[in-house]
Amino acid sequence: MSHKEFSRESVREFIESNMNVFDEDVELNDDTNIFASGYVNSIFAMRLLNFLETEYDLEVPDDDIVMSNFSSIEAMHSLVSKLQEA
Repeated sequence: MSHKEFSRESVREFIESNMNVFDEDVELNDDTNIFASGYVNSIFAMRLLNFLETEYDLEVPDDDIVMSNFSSIEAMHSLVSKLQEA
């Protein structure tokens, strides 16, 4: 089965369009913890989950719905890659 390739830029744009911080000097790196940095809140995690499932046509199992899997772009890349390989 062919899967859509993970796009760090697409995920970054989604996060940036929903950030609580409106400082244009904020630099969102692939390893930036978006929750610890205060860029987004835990309620946003459900929107992020929905975005990833829709964007990459996958279903995240309940066991994988933990904050650490959504804390950074790199963590989300690892999660999507793992689920696409399954």
